[in-house]
Amino acid sequence: MKALPINIGGSDMATKKRKSYLAFGIIAAVLLAAVGAGVFLFHARRSKPILQVASTSKPGAQPPHVRGDANAPVTLEEFGDFECMPCFILWPALRNLEHDFGERLAVIFRQNPMPQHSRALDGARASEAAGLQGKFWEMHDLLYLRRGMWTRSADPRTEFAEFARRLQLDVERFNKDVAGEEVAKRIAADRERGAALGLDRTPVVFINGQRAQLQGDVEKGLRDDIEAALRAK
Repeated sequence: MKALPINIGGSDMATKKRKSYLAFGIIAAVLLAAVGAGVFLFHARRSKPILQVASTSKPGAQPPHVRGDANAPVTLEEFGDFECMPCFILWPALRNLEHDFGERLAVIFRQNPMPQHSRALDGARASEAAGLQGKFWEMHDLLYLRRGMWTRSADPRTEFAEFARRLQLDVERFNKDVAGEEVAKRIAADRERGAALGLDRTPVVFINGQRAQLQGDVEKGLRDDIEAALRAK
C-alpha cells in the first residue's frame, strides 16, 4: 500500500489561522475587560457620595443621616436639637426646600442637643435608636410633629415607645438602643464636630460648607443661598 501524502502546507495554514484567531480572541477579551473596568470605575466614581460640608478634623457620626441624593451639587448640613423651638420652626422650611430642589439638594442632620434643654438629649437618643433600624428620618419628623407631647412628659420614654410602634420598629430593641453604646457614640461624634466648628446654639446650618445666616425670612434666605451655590457649580 502506498502511504497517504501528508499535506504539510495545509497543516501550517490551519495552525496559523488558529493562532490568528487565538490572538484576536485575547485582544478582544483584553479590550472588553478594559471597557468593563472603565465602566465600573465610572459608576463607582458617580456612586460615591460627595457631601460638601464644613471643614474640620471632626467628621461627626458616620455614616451621617442624609435625606436626598448624596451626590447632589448642594449639601445643607443642619446642627439641631429636637426640643429647640427655632429648630422646630425651621423644620417645615427645610421640608419645603427638600421638595422644591429635589435631587439637587442633600440634607444632613447633626445632633447638637443643648444642655439647657432638659429633654433634648432624650430626643436625640430616640432618633438615633430609630436610625439603627433604618427609620431615622421618620422618627426625626415625628419628634418635631409631636414635640409638644414628649417635651412636657415626666418620662418621654413612654411616648418614644409609642412612636416606635407607630413606625413599626422592633420596640424591645429600640428601648435597649436608646440607652445603648452605639447611640451614645453617634451623638458624641456629632457634638464633637459641632464643638470643633465653635457652635454654641441651634439651629446652625451650613450650605456647601458655608455657614448660613438664619435671619429674617429664613426659608427665603436659605433658598437664595442654595440657588447661589447651584450657580457657582
